[in-house]
Order: sequence, then C-alpha cells, then structure tokens
Amino acid sequence: MMNTRSFFNARDKSAARWWALTLAALLPACQTESTGLNASIAAYRDQMLTRHQQAAATAEERTPGAQRRPTVRPVAAQVALPERAALLTEPAIESPPSPAEVLAEFPDSARAAEVFDRRLEELRRSQADRQDQRLVRNYERVVARAKDYLARAALPRQVPLSLSGCIQRAIENNYTIRAEAHSPAIAQAQIVEAEAAFDVEFFLDTSWADSDRATISPFIAGSDDQRIYGGGLRQLLPTGTQASVSLNQNRLQNSLPAEFQTLNPAYSSSFVASLRQPLLRGFGLDVNRATINIRKIEHEISYETFIQRVRDTLLEVENAYWQLAQARRTVTILAVSVAQNLVTYENMKQRLDHDATQVEVSNSEARWLSAEVNYLDAVKTIRDAEDRLLNLLNDPELKLSEELELVTSQTPFVAPLILDHFAEVRTALERRSEIRQAKQNIERARINSTVAKNLTLPKLDVSFEYEVQGIGRSADSSFDNLTTARFMSYTMGASFSYNFGERAARAQLRQARLQESQGVVWLNQQSDTIVEEVNQTIRTLMVRFEQIGPALKAVQAAGKNLRSLQARTQRIDPNYLQTELGAVEQLASTRTTLLRLVTEYNVGLVQLEKAKGTLLDYNNVVVADVQPGR
Repeated sequence: MMNTRSFFNARDKSAARWWALTLAALLPACQTESTGLNASIAAYRDQMLTRHQQAAATAEERTPGAQRRPTVRPVAAQVALPERAALLTEPAIESPPSPAEVLAEFPDSARAAEVFDRRLEELRRSQADRQDQRLVRNYERVVARAKDYLARAALPRQVPLSLSGCIQRAIENNYTIRAEAHSPAIAQAQIVEAEAAFDVEFFLDTSWADSDRATISPFIAGSDDQRIYGGGLRQLLPTGTQASVSLNQNRLQNSLPAEFQTLNPAYSSSFVASLRQPLLRGFGLDVNRATINIRKIEHEISYETFIQRVRDTLLEVENAYWQLAQARRTVTILAVSVAQNLVTYENMKQRLDHDATQVEVSNSEARWLSAEVNYLDAVKTIRDAEDRLLNLLNDPELKLSEELELVTSQTPFVAPLILDHFAEVRTALERRSEIRQAKQNIERARINSTVAKNLTLPKLDVSFEYEVQGIGRSADSSFDNLTTARFMSYTMGASFSYNFGERAARAQLRQARLQESQGVVWLNQQSDTIVEEVNQTIRTLMVRFEQIGPALKAVQAAGKNLRSLQARTQRIDPNYLQTELGAVEQLASTRTTLLRLVTEYNVGLVQLEKAKGTLLDYNNVVVADVQPGR
C-alpha cells in the first residue's frame, strides 16, 4: 500500500497498466434479520447516544436539575475559533415505538407465513373465552388465501441477499465503479507524460550532399561531395533552459586539383555545447512545471471523482435494496388485503340465500378483483426492483436473464437517533469530494493565472555556445586534433522581442483570473448546497421517525376496527358491507404508509452518510493504492 489514497478495480487489473485499482468491503455495517433488531446501525451512532447520556449525567451531578450540553470543535479550516455547544437533534417523542411491533405489521414475503400463523394464534387466544368463533374461522381462511397469493408471487429459485452482500458484489462487479477506476490511472499516466518533457533526448543527424555547379574560375570547385554525421544529447531544464551537447564530423571532397589544396578529402570534427536561457517570458520553475502541476491536480480531481462515483453507486445500491425490501413487504400487505376481500366475497356468496343480496355479492366481487389487480401490479414492482438491483450489482453469478427471486434479509432500522447537527455539517464540509474538487479547480486556475501573467512579459533570451574543432586527412586524425583543444570558439548572444499591446496574452491572463474568481464562487455555492443537503436529510430523518409512532397506532386502530366489524352479528346490508370493505382497504393503506415511512427512514440514514461524504466509512469500504503484482 503506497499511500492513504488509492484506487481499486478488483476484476480488471490488466486495463490499468501501472495501477491496480481494487475496492474492498470489510465487514460492512449491515446485519441480517435476527432478534437484535436495533444492531444494524453504525457503531458511532450508539457511541453518540452513550456520550450524550453520560454528558447529561455528569451535568446532573455537577448542577442538579440542569443539563450541560457537550461541546464540539470548529471546522478544521477555522481552528482558531473556540469550541461551542453541540446542537443535538433528536426526535421530539418521549416513548418511541417498539421496533418489533413496527416490523411485525409488514413482514417480508419469505417470512410472512410465520407472522400470519403467529397472528392467528394470538387471535385464537384472545377469542378463546367466546362461544362464537366466527372471527377465528374467518381469519384462518384469510391466512390460507394470503399464503396462496404469496406462493403465486414466489419464484422457484430464491437467492437470499444481505445489504452487506450487495455492497460487496457491487464493489467487485459494478460497471460504473470498474470503468471509473481507470480514470485515476489514466491521470497518473498523464503526469508521467508531462514530466517526460524534461527527459534527456539523444539524437543522431546525418546528411549527404553531392553538388555539381557551373563555375567561372578554375580556382572554384565545380563539384563536391559532403557528408555530415552528428549526434548528441539535449534537454529542457525546469528553469526553461535549453541545453545541448553534440559531436559532429564533416567529410568534404571537391574537384579542385591537388596543387590548389592541402587536404582532399578533408575531415573536420567539432564538439558543440550550447545553452539558451529565457530571462523574462518562459523563465522559472512555476511556469515550466505548470503542466506537471496541473496534471497532478487533475489526478487529485480524478481520484475525488472516483470516490464520488463509488459513493453514489453505493447509495444507489442501498436505495435499490430498500426499494426491493419495500416492494416485497408491500406484496405481503396486499396479499392479506386481497385475501380479506376474497373471503368477504365468499361469505357474501354463502349468505346469498339468507341475509345477503346480489348487490352485496357483486360489490364484494368487484372489490376483490380490484384488490387482485393491485396485487398483481405489486408483484410486477418486485420483479422491476429485482432487475434494478441486479443491474447495479452486475454480478456474473446473478444474471438478469435468469428467473431469480431476491430475498432481502436485512432488518430495517427502527430506533431513534441523536445527531450532533454541527458535527454532521462540519464532517460534510471536511469529507465531501465535491469540496475538495472545487478547491483543486481553484488551484488549477491559480496556476493558469501564473502562466498567463508570465506570457505578458517581453521575450528576452540569452545564449551561449562553446565549440572545439579539429581537422585532418582522416576521421581519426581530425578527432585526434579535436582532443587537443587547439581550435576553440565562444559565441554569446541575446534575443529580444515584444508584441505591442500583448492583447492575446493579456486576454488570456484576464480569462485565467476570472476563472479563478469563478472557482471561488463555485466553492461557496457547493458548500452551501452541501450544508442544505445535510440539513434537509437530518430534518427528514427526524420527521420520519416521529411519524412512525402515529402511523403504527393508525395501523393498530385500523386492525381493531376491522376485527370489530367482522365480529358483528347484525344483518348484512350494503352500508355494512361498504364499511367492512373500506376497513380492509384502510388497514392495507395504513400498513403501506407505515412501511413507506420505515423505508424512507432507512434510506435517509444512508443519504445522511452520503451527504457527509462518509458513506464508504459507514460501509467499511477501504480504498487503497496497490501496485501490479502485489
């Protein structure tokens, strides 16, 4: 592990040559359904509750009758500020509802039969001292019909899935995560590409010229054969200096008679070292390393984008999981409702010759068939939710083309929370990837401003060249003469240029500075948006939990109302039938509302972690940088 920030792609190492990007979900903070219904929330929330209680107890000991609120530290960017009292947010209820009572109202379809039997036993015990057992017999038929309807919704192959298992599968197989995992590796390669601008370059040059020219004097060569060979090294230095060294050899043979020249052919060798240094435009480390620094910033942005994509994908997975759980439990609610309507219809048919008329029979039949239509639509919702979850997991073992029934085993969390509002906002401002991306964009704009400012300067370059020459009848002799350093030359020069107005450079500078100011505005907007998101999420959590209690009481009242109506012995008439059928729908409606509140409460927990930027920590997902082969 190279550093604390890295990138994972567990199934596609070959695609990123220098980065193996892998995500590992270690013991996600999720548990399957068990007797401990409140054990599935993150441990730090329990610690916050405990800390709040301990602080209250300590304050009570110090000052009886008064509660001293705990303090919190300021944001990391404002460490000079003193600590302030924590703004604790908790549901405004004194006695929270029992999680067992809430969850018993809408069991999962895979475990609904057990709940139905338990309800039936409770009804038998409550009606044991009565002679009239019509209510018990009626509910026995409802349970039997509800089980039949649930059996129709089941598929032959069932796959139990916990929330932690879904997270693990998504991390390993999700296409979005696997594709985005390449981006940091690509950005890393771009850093190397930018650094390569300062690599030493080796070069070789050669040329051959065979000339035949008309001459006006016998002392001027009319034809010659010239061959040039040369090679060396050159490099751009971080200060903007262009340095090079080269070794060249020139062979020249002409058509002049031997008495008019000493060497023919003549071999000349030369060693040349040159430097060219800009003093104004193009000078300095900041300017010449700007591309590298920008690539590093883009690498950081790519990393934060990758983390953001993983976080958003996990949020989609958990949201899809809870939507599937809600759909499965909704089918259980509607199975009981349609069974109630079917039993009522059967009762009307049996009493057709006694105290029921064809009106009541037709009315009850219409209600039953309408309820069955809604039930079939709810079954379709399950299949759609399963496909949505499978399409997020992208697990090759769970194919969309197969007939699979995904059984959600995660227990919904139904317990009150105490949240430190200031701490949640502070964490969001420190941990959200969007904040860090905005800051990196500002830094990139600052670098561009530095480069643009340098481009407005005039161009003033100085150069220096040192040359050693040697000549001889052969290549060896010319090189030997070169090593004696007998013939040395020095050349120094300066070059100046100025574009009147520098309009292009100044426009580029203005653009860069405006982009830097724009980045600051975007950062402020992003900060306010994140604070708003955290506030709304916390507010939604508190309201949803406060609504669970009244919703549960509404369900219990609707159930008592239905049982009271079914226990009546008066003559059946249209008004009574309409009241009973309305009570059946009311019970299903109140249970559906309660289920929706519990689902939104659990989704809100995940959305709060997403809003804070701690969703990966919440699910114990670790991101690490691993070199290939390790």
